[in-house]
Amino acid sequence: MAIVAPRPAADRRPDSDLDLDLDARVAGGRDLEGRSGASPSSRPDLRIVGRRRRWPAVVGGFALTLVMVAMLGAAVFHTQLAERQLTIDQLERDVRDERRRFDELRRDRAVLRSPQRIGVAALELGMVHGETSRFVEVDAARLATQIAAAGVADDDTRRIILDADPLDQFRDVKAVSVEAP
Repeated sequence: MAIVAPRPAADRRPDSDLDLDLDARVAGGRDLEGRSGASPSSRPDLRIVGRRRRWPAVVGGFALTLVMVAMLGAAVFHTQLAERQLTIDQLERDVRDERRRFDELRRDRAVLRSPQRIGVAALELGMVHGETSRFVEVDAARLATQIAAAGVADDDTRRIILDADPLDQFRDVKAVSVEAP
């Protein structure tokens, strides 16, 4: 499809007989107001203009669409990032609160297990302090005889604590009763 534009009057010269025929066909023997019999110099000179290039507009439109999609994607990504950060912040607050609660429970447990509190509770129940605090040592032969007479229930009963250090004894007892708190 060709676009027809007026040619300036100074440039008006027929390039060929085809142009003259075209001028006559376009004007049709009438002037611009629709009156017939107008002189050829009073009507505008028309010429055929070539097609304009459309690819820059297409490329520009595609680039604009691509930029808009990229910006929309960035907005969606930023929104999801912000939501996940809020979730992470909430989880961190929950962990901090639970650690604080755990520390309070450990403190309460330490208070309940303190020797002073146990001593006061024992006195309230009517218990008295022992007069002697000596340990009875058992001969290894007698212990072996007792174990042989009683029979072995499981492998842990054959374990004999011979260490005199109280911390070593505590470690040995804890090693035997791993599942107990």
